Amino acid sequence: MKIAILDLEFSVKHFYIQNSTIVEKITFNNRTFYSKFKEIKKNLTPALIQQHLNNEITLALPLIGEKELVNYLVIEYNQEDWNQFYYLLKYLLKSLNIENYKCYFNSKKMLFQLFIPRNNISLELAYKEVENIKHHLELKSKKSYKIYPNRFLPKNYNIIILPIKKL
Repeated sequence: MKIAILDLEFSVKHFYIQNSTIVEKITFNNRTFYSKFKEIKKNLTPALIQQHLNNEITLALPLIGEKELVNYLVIEYNQEDWNQFYYLLKYLLKSLNIENYKCYFNSKKMLFQLFIPRNNISLELAYKEVENIKHHLELKSKKSYKIYPNRFLPKNYNIIILPIKKL
């Protein structure tokens, strides 16, 4: 099923909804992860998307699609100085010749998201691109950010909270 939110498009068969309590415990590479996102194996409805946009619920979608293909690389930053991080990212992406990206911000969660569109690239190629961006970003910033897809996380932890507002 194709889902369009703002100017992003996802092709997914399920979605995740955030609960207030832990719903799943996952052991992966000798680490334990606790998730508050419950997988819903149904189609996402426009009413649920509207509730998400109104900050009534939090929805997320899987980043890694069927056949291990990826359509977006995503950088998330969850700090009050997100604006400075955004300008650093703009400069970094320009130096890497990445000119096509989309930025979003959720003021309730103070969550900045930058999506880099990719057209059904393999998971391995996505990991290589992520590592390159991460390497360059670590040279410029010691700030806490997340970049997806992440090879060190279980597949169902490579999920992205749907954006609320375009920058």
